[in-house]
Amino acid sequence: MTSAQKEATHSPDYLADFPVQLDSLTGLRWVAACMVFVSHVAYVALPTGEVGQRIGTVAFMMGYVGVTTFFVLSGFVLTWSARTQDTASKFWRRRFFKIYPNHLIGFLAGVAFMTWWGKGIFLSVGDQLPGAIPQLLLVHSWIPDLDLAFSFNLVSWTLSVEVVFYLCFPLLLKAVRRIRPERLWCWVGGVVLLIFTIPQVAKLLPVGEVTFEGLTTWQYWFIYVLPLARIGEFVLGILLARIVLEKRWIKVPLWLAWLVFAGGYAVVLKAPKDYAIVAVGVLPVAVLIAAAAMSDVQKRRSLLSGPVMVWLGSISYAFYLLHFFAIQVVLHVIGLDFRATNLSSVAFVLGSLAVSVVAAWALYELVEKPMMRRFATKRRPGVCPVDG
Repeated sequence: MTSAQKEATHSPDYLADFPVQLDSLTGLRWVAACMVFVSHVAYVALPTGEVGQRIGTVAFMMGYVGVTTFFVLSGFVLTWSARTQDTASKFWRRRFFKIYPNHLIGFLAGVAFMTWWGKGIFLSVGDQLPGAIPQLLLVHSWIPDLDLAFSFNLVSWTLSVEVVFYLCFPLLLKAVRRIRPERLWCWVGGVVLLIFTIPQVAKLLPVGEVTFEGLTTWQYWFIYVLPLARIGEFVLGILLARIVLEKRWIKVPLWLAWLVFAGGYAVVLKAPKDYAIVAVGVLPVAVLIAAAAMSDVQKRRSLLSGPVMVWLGSISYAFYLLHFFAIQVVLHVIGLDFRATNLSSVAFVLGSLAVSVVAAWALYELVEKPMMRRFATKRRPGVCPVDG
């Protein structure tokens, strides 16, 4: 058998018995986006006192696990939907029109907020101006200056990381397809081990000022923001998709995967921060993603695959990009001196969530869908519409 024949054999094209649409993973995207939302709204809406402290302990780490979920999901879904006749240029074209128009709107929203409302909890436009060009070019996650990496639209640094994933994906997919099925689990172990070495390598970086989560600027940037340090999560998603497609996934029901995820999150809360913000959450996230995919493969309905969750998952990218601004809208409307009580905290969170969903729906319908319909290359009928 030639190498080309082997690659075709290991392609998902021949697995016609698998569904092309994974509704549960679409719903899971919404869960990940909500985790990031909760971690951000908690900085504003936590009530004072012991209750607020306890909630904050749980809420602040959600954003980190949510981002890890996005990165692993991206590798999984792109691999699941890939077809051998697709070309790198077509893939990159779809990705560009999927992420960049929304990103541009998010960038302009950041400029508008800082111009109209002054600093607030933002830096001014002038303070962040050096980060404008890198952010527009989506290379700002390479900058070890966190003020610039997180400038204008705070969450857009993850798009800068995803761009690296997309550029590498055609080569990574080709390489992973060449792995013999019986060796896929060994590769998963190797990638997870590599992810766990990143915090240790970060200890060798120059000493800097302490910034987020008790880590220095250099450590935090290297572990959490640098694209090369996050590519392991993307590769893990690619490997998991191959494992499911090759029918080598272990039998883990979705309910058990949720328990593993919850248990893993409890470990994240107790782990040293340099390991907690990425490495510790990787395996629980991987188990949940693969189990959710298998749930769809086996045609089992779940809360994740219901029509409401699928719709919310469809707007989750727009929600992710705009939710931070929605939180600020609510905060400015009620006043920057807002001090949350138990009741007002709940009201603030629900109000911010509602504004975020409405804004995301508008961006999805008015920008994201029309841009994809007008400019992205048409895909073969039956290809999974769930984008990473």
